[in-house]
Amino acid sequence: MSLKTHYMYPVVVERAEDGGLGMYFPDFPGTAILVPDITTGLKQTKELLVVRLLELEERNEVVPEPSAPDQIELLDATDRIVFVEVYMPPYRDEAANKAVTKNCTLPKWLRDAAEEAGLNFSQILQNSLKEALGIDSLRRGLRYQEQKEQ
Repeated sequence: MSLKTHYMYPVVVERAEDGGLGMYFPDFPGTAILVPDITTGLKQTKELLVVRLLELEERNEVVPEPSAPDQIELLDATDRIVFVEVYMPPYRDEAANKAVTKNCTLPKWLRDAAEEAGLNFSQILQNSLKEALGIDSLRRGLRYQEQKEQ
């Protein structure tokens, strides 16, 4: 599955009763947010879109095609459509490099000796795994992840 680098989706902007704004992606049900102003709203909808796209990609689910503006039903004459664009590679890199917890078992004497020597367990495990996999850098690790997903 080839991943797109850019996505652009319509967002419906509605005036809320409290003077703020309601914003949602018609192509992603359950993505409504309430915000005080358009600047905050655009920032938060972009973050929301990134999270939703990463979820779909991780589960190998189909990413929906963006709706055309004339396909979107606006409920009020003051509703507007704006577009939010995201460039995914930096977000994918960040997600791939996100620290995760993995329990491992080792003899107590080895743990005690390593702690006494002031060794960093996480760093040593990461370095050892990279060496065992033949991965010598973050970039190569990201390429390894992309190959695995294809």
